[in-house]
Amino acid sequence: MLVAIDRTVVGAIYRFSIGFLLIPVQSRLRLNVRSKWELVFSLLVVLFSLRIVPAVVRKLISFPSSANAIWSERRKIAKLYDSYQWQKLFFIGAGLACYTFLSRQWLGSWITVSSFCVVGGALGLVRWYSQRASVRNSLVHKYVL
Repeated sequence: MLVAIDRTVVGAIYRFSIGFLLIPVQSRLRLNVRSKWELVFSLLVVLFSLRIVPAVVRKLISFPSSANAIWSERRKIAKLYDSYQWQKLFFIGAGLACYTFLSRQWLGSWITVSSFCVVGGALGLVRWYSQRASVRNSLVHKYVL
């Protein structure tokens, strides 16, 4: 089940939610939500956390060896194909854009950061799906992608 989360719509919803909640959480922490640089810094903290927290959890909790092997292969793919990582930005950016739209606060910083994430992530998605078939043929575990 844990392995399948990233392959299903749940992973997209999870990342979308992170993007959607980024500005309200930033506001709750009393950070300047109007500052582009504070929003970029918050986004970088979130992206860093998305890499570090799972690594710490994998060290603290014993998972089945099959799940660890699949996650290891996914990390190798992520290192080889940046587009695999950029696609995460798409969903985070979509969440940011949705929050901006629903809040009706058309701040330049929010629009700039969410646009960068959506456009960069979309380019990553296109690139990833153009390479995915050849990558899939070289995989050891069929549940990686």
